[in-house]
Amino acid sequence: MSPASLADLKGLSEETVPLILPVPARIFEKRSARLRFLAPGHPLGAYLEAMARLAEAQLAASQAPSSGSWPASMSSPPFDLCESSRRGAWQKALDVIVSEMLLVPLPVPSHVTLSRLREVHPAELEDLARSILSGNVDGIDRATSPFLSAALQVYWTRLASMVQPGVTEQSAGGCPICASPPVAGVVLSGRKLRYLCCSLCATLWYVPRLTCANCGSTASISYFTIDGDTNGTKAEACSQCKTYLKLFYQESNPEAEAFADDLATLALDLLMANQRYRRSGVNLFLLPE
Repeated sequence: MSPASLADLKGLSEETVPLILPVPARIFEKRSARLRFLAPGHPLGAYLEAMARLAEAQLAASQAPSSGSWPASMSSPPFDLCESSRRGAWQKALDVIVSEMLLVPLPVPSHVTLSRLREVHPAELEDLARSILSGNVDGIDRATSPFLSAALQVYWTRLASMVQPGVTEQSAGGCPICASPPVAGVVLSGRKLRYLCCSLCATLWYVPRLTCANCGSTASISYFTIDGDTNGTKAEACSQCKTYLKLFYQESNPEAEAFADDLATLALDLLMANQRYRRSGVNLFLLPE
């Protein structure tokens, strides 16, 4: 199954579908629209607006004929992230994204960064991709990482959309398609089924509620919220591994989009940091220091 947003999942509320594959164009269109909706009046409004433009560039890259194809030699999921990134198809998506973003009225340093990306040797780009995909980001320039990550998302979301139903295996603690960690969880209305959203390929996979997305523990799960939050966003925290994952609830926030709403709820991350919990979810537009 391949719905693209929480609103598209309403029909699944009476059944448990283990895996929901992305529709790339609809994913990026939804993300851009959500970021634009969240930006006005938000303390990070300018940043969210810039991310909306980046999502639009992802949409353009996902629709470009040269943005990547299914590698014939790839085995069944979960795929090897670093091995697949060497194929270079994601760099074609990066070319489209850079071209699109150079047309956006961004601050001068951002345009300098984009222009510099055009000069990076393909082999160096592959090294940067492997670092991002492996989580080894110590040497990554924070100014370039959102554009690199956006291109990798386009490539992997497209690959995920081409997976044939029934060929996937479970990946311990990660996405069944690419083994990447989730960015957040979404809880449907009706039976309140909880799906985790992949931080890389946007695949959704079912994980029972009251189960830690990081260590699998079902004990000592607690929930934190920001006072005054009318959208019902929660941080599901595990005292066993001291991690948390955000949850967005369809019932109170049907238009939520995992990446966009994660960026718009950084106040909840600050709260959890003060409580000495660390994120188990990963947002590739927010690489850790």
